[in-house]
Amino acid sequence: MIYKREQINELNDYFVNLSERAGRGVYFYRICSSNAEILQFIGQYLDTARRFGVVIQGKIPNPDEKQLSYYTEIMGNTFVQDLAFLIKAIGKWLPRLNTSQRENVASSLLHTLDEMKKEGKSQDMVRNAYIKFMCWLYYKFERILHLLGQDTVPKILYEGTLSRYELDLFCILADAGCDIVCLEYEGDAGYRRTDPESKRSMIYQGKGTETFPKGFSLASLMKQKQQEDRMAVVYDKRKVLNPVTNVWMGKNQELFEESLRAPQERGDNPQAFYNLFLHIIGVPDKLTYAQELFHWKMELEERKRNFFVFEEIFSPENEEIRMAGAKNYTDLEQMVLDLALRLKSTGHESLDHQVRSAFVKQMTERDSETDGNLHRKKNEAVYLICWFNRYAGQMFKGYQPGQIGTVVYLGCCKNNYEASFLKMISRLPLDVIILSPNLERVCSLKDERLVEKRYPNSLALDAFPETAGQMSTGTAAYHAEQELNAMMYQDTGMYRNRQYTKAEAAALQTMYEEVEQLWNQELKYRPGFETIQDKVVLPVLAAKICGVKNRDAEAYWKMIRKMCTQETLVVTHPGWFQKGDAFMGETPRMIANGRIDKRKVKESKLYPYGILRDEVQDYILEKTEQLIRKKMIRGTFERGMEYRILAVALDLNKEAVRMIQQFDFTKKNPKLLVLAVNEKVFSAEDCIGMALLSMIGFDVALFVPTGYQVFEQNFNEIFWEEHQVGDYLYDLHIPALKPEENGFSQLGGFFNRIFRKG
Repeated sequence: MIYKREQINELNDYFVNLSERAGRGVYFYRICSSNAEILQFIGQYLDTARRFGVVIQGKIPNPDEKQLSYYTEIMGNTFVQDLAFLIKAIGKWLPRLNTSQRENVASSLLHTLDEMKKEGKSQDMVRNAYIKFMCWLYYKFERILHLLGQDTVPKILYEGTLSRYELDLFCILADAGCDIVCLEYEGDAGYRRTDPESKRSMIYQGKGTETFPKGFSLASLMKQKQQEDRMAVVYDKRKVLNPVTNVWMGKNQELFEESLRAPQERGDNPQAFYNLFLHIIGVPDKLTYAQELFHWKMELEERKRNFFVFEEIFSPENEEIRMAGAKNYTDLEQMVLDLALRLKSTGHESLDHQVRSAFVKQMTERDSETDGNLHRKKNEAVYLICWFNRYAGQMFKGYQPGQIGTVVYLGCCKNNYEASFLKMISRLPLDVIILSPNLERVCSLKDERLVEKRYPNSLALDAFPETAGQMSTGTAAYHAEQELNAMMYQDTGMYRNRQYTKAEAAALQTMYEEVEQLWNQELKYRPGFETIQDKVVLPVLAAKICGVKNRDAEAYWKMIRKMCTQETLVVTHPGWFQKGDAFMGETPRMIANGRIDKRKVKESKLYPYGILRDEVQDYILEKTEQLIRKKMIRGTFERGMEYRILAVALDLNKEAVRMIQQFDFTKKNPKLLVLAVNEKVFSAEDCIGMALLSMIGFDVALFVPTGYQVFEQNFNEIFWEEHQVGDYLYDLHIPALKPEENGFSQLGGFFNRIFRKG
């Protein structure tokens, strides 16, 4: 029986048992380029061939004199080109083969010899080829020939360019029932000289393939695998799934859509998980990108998929390094075996084995920066352990076997340690997606498994709009001025009182005249208002008005008076926001790795917001954390400003806290109106308070008739839109407005009495 050579649908078809294959055929393919899928397949095929096949590195050597002498001694010089002779000869030369196997090998051998005869080869040439094939079968392949015809198909892996006789031999073995893979690092041209029409084997064309990595060989791969095998004592191979990364994606590769696909829709191999490892560089549309990201995140969460974002991976702290427990090591193997056990348990045994396997693979991966430098390798290992132990709880929050979470890194890897960490977690059941919208930044991440998608537009986006905090919409007038399409608002209906407990502020870009027009308008009637699942997107005003229009001070104060409603906090001088000094002794222990530990905050004896509704407490702390992580305030993560931000947030004025408690996200939002009529600069605490209230959902209007920059010194990034409306006026007197001791006036009847006519 001669086995037919079938076509594969995917590389993993090679691992399907013979009885389950369509046509019960074998596979004979050449691979002359690589991608992540191919490299992963080669590693798995190499493992299989070492157990159930033959691995050939370089050429198959011709039989030497000793081998030929032994053949002649056993078989003599007789040769007859017919099936009966060959069956008898193979039975004598290869006695371990059963009757069926002898017949299969003999039929395959005769078929090849007949083809040589048809090509015009002389009888002596055919006889010499026969002896060469018999010696090769005995000395190179005898140990797998007795497996022919079994359900587990024997495998042959070859690297290099096949000679004519090697190709003939492989055709014999394929016809007899072997799977064969040939790796052609130098391309397919050499093979085509022997088989111009590619009739005797097939070539595999993967998606997005490139030349093989420099220095790649079976020898280097086996060395790496042997090292991994020695280190595998720290995990159970039987409990480690094979990561199938990216190759399951559709041809169009709409990456965000692909990430929404449920795990069970990506593939059905129970010994594998199907994940993504993507780098999206630039943005398709600067105006809508942040909004698209926000909707994408909400869609993932709606599908019960865990979602975690890195905006910055902070270096390990001293205590984290101490807990990693690194020692002095004499070699890489000793180090990895010791440190792998320092990885924090996820609470799932199978996932723990997967984590340790990923760590071992990452640490044994070739890296020109660290190869041969044990000290650098140890530093890399410590970083990986510290970061995994720090973030594991968030990356695998609510994890259950079979689930695939999503981890997003916004920005660019600043060093090889960050790149190594992302590569390590990409070997775990996670979609790892790097977003680099700013084209001016250079990323150090390179990996064979990584799929890159590039867009032409650049966008400076320093914070992921996971809370829509950086979503921007605009009024029709604003976008008309910018020659952009108007964004039309559609009312979303009626709402119950306090129907929503979660909200995100999105800056509403406006013309100057629209600030006053929209100031008293309910949020649900403003452009950009929308509800997404259980959250409300709040289109808030944030404007700095510089100068006085037409130098008309009377009209200027009249407009301000109109804006001073009962929902408005009015600040007339620096120092209105409290500094939070009472909390500064405690805030350092309440913040770790850029995140607020809400439990520690609420357990503090000084915590002032325990009387508020739980959702209001969480809302204030959530917005405070956002402000910290955005690094909007100068000195954040540099001079300990993050501790001051939390302290100010815990020491808000009573009037501000009451307005937050009263705030219904679908109705009128509270306001903050700041008057800066002289040269006095506002403090960092004032600026923290303004930014925090804006993120909470307050409209913020900063009136600066002098045009001075009295706020900007405290900001890395301003949150308002500046309007230059007229000439600068100095030393204006706030008419008849007498601030209370704390500089605040909640304006109602008292304000009206001051400004009443007559």
